[in-house]
Amino acid sequence: MQLEFISNTGFYLEHDGVVIGMDIWLTQGPFEGSWFHYPPLRPTKFSVEDCDYIYISHIHPDHCDFKALNRARRDTTFIVPAYMNCLLERKLRAFGFKNVISLHPGEQTNLKCNARITLYGQFINNLFAASAFGSLIDSAILLEWDDRTILNCNDNYLDAVSARKIVAAHPSIDLALMPHSASGPYPASFRNLNQAEKVAEAKRLQREYIDHFVAITDIVRPRIVVPCAAEYVVVGSLHEKNPFIGLASADEAVSQINKTERVGRGPTTAVRMDCGTILNIEDGTLSGLPPRRWTDQDRDDFAERLKDVPFPYEWESECTDVREIKTMVQTGRNHIWQQQTRLDWKIDYNIYLTIDGRTSFHFNFSDPRTTFSESHIEERIQPYLECFLSQQLLCAILSRKAHWNNAEGGLHIDFFRAPNIYLPEVYTLMSFLHVPRNTHEDGGVAAERSEERRPTEYSV
Repeated sequence: MQLEFISNTGFYLEHDGVVIGMDIWLTQGPFEGSWFHYPPLRPTKFSVEDCDYIYISHIHPDHCDFKALNRARRDTTFIVPAYMNCLLERKLRAFGFKNVISLHPGEQTNLKCNARITLYGQFINNLFAASAFGSLIDSAILLEWDDRTILNCNDNYLDAVSARKIVAAHPSIDLALMPHSASGPYPASFRNLNQAEKVAEAKRLQREYIDHFVAITDIVRPRIVVPCAAEYVVVGSLHEKNPFIGLASADEAVSQINKTERVGRGPTTAVRMDCGTILNIEDGTLSGLPPRRWTDQDRDDFAERLKDVPFPYEWESECTDVREIKTMVQTGRNHIWQQQTRLDWKIDYNIYLTIDGRTSFHFNFSDPRTTFSESHIEERIQPYLECFLSQQLLCAILSRKAHWNNAEGGLHIDFFRAPNIYLPEVYTLMSFLHVPRNTHEDGGVAAERSEERRPTEYSV
């Protein structure tokens, strides 16, 4: 049984000629055009076309790359979570894939290759902050195949309670694929922080994620653990934000686990993988392409060379009718209010949308109404989050040609919050700022198909 690393949390798992792909991302430019692979992709032994099965943990484009997945054989079986009214299944079927297994948290399925898969929902709403609800989309799987047990957490962070529950049910895990880092707009896109504060916050996040990775590994105690998550740079006009993203090093995660003098060190061996590196799960040996070593300066130089990469929404026709924009923003606000009602979360917290530094919209999470101002120069009422974005991006988000969460994760939106307190629910709910479709008959694929009218991706 062998595991080949692709990028981020993407892998090919092969056993007895059967290949299972997981969270495949190959196409440059997800998150509204700003994410590029770093280190760059290399040739791999396996490919999308080889996959008999493909697991997609969630719909974020660095885990669910429809352009790459469209190369899969039409008889490939997909395993996906059944959230959002089976959104992923509907989208895959719209692309012509007939074999899709949607699983709810706790459900199992037996594959024809004699493997059994258990799907888990989100383990914890938020890793470092109290939250009434989580991202609403994460999943993980536990795969049992010929006396081998593999836990693939991808972006889904275990806490101590859920880790102990898994160990109680599966005390001998051969391989755990676990996140050691995270991506997001904080601190890189937050204007309430100066440069020194951004650096300090990025380092703090790196330490906290590495410490959590070590602590959870010591609970799960797999025979082998592979740190995986968030390997990318932002390019184009956003490239200068890279030093402040706070991505933790996989090398550091491996080093911390493998320290011989570490108190409480368990039986686990941590393995650093890279695109094209192949792990033999039976004996822990590596083959294929060796892992590369790179510095932060190497990364920043790479991104700087791609500073002229355009973003798709910059090519969209800009909506200039202020009345139309007002109507769309209020419709999007109504959609958020519907989700707030469903989730029973209504608090006194203000949102300001500042558009091209000129005009602004305002609403409060305790009131469905939206107000508009011709000028952004007005008093902000605490607590608040101010969001800075272009009119082109706002129109693309409202019309579903782009998505708020992808734009946020791609660092296209700047923020200012006061006080500087993280409320995870705010960012989850802003993902619903768009004009909803009346039906979902197309499986929500229209936005992805519109990509074909946009500029061709850069390749490196």
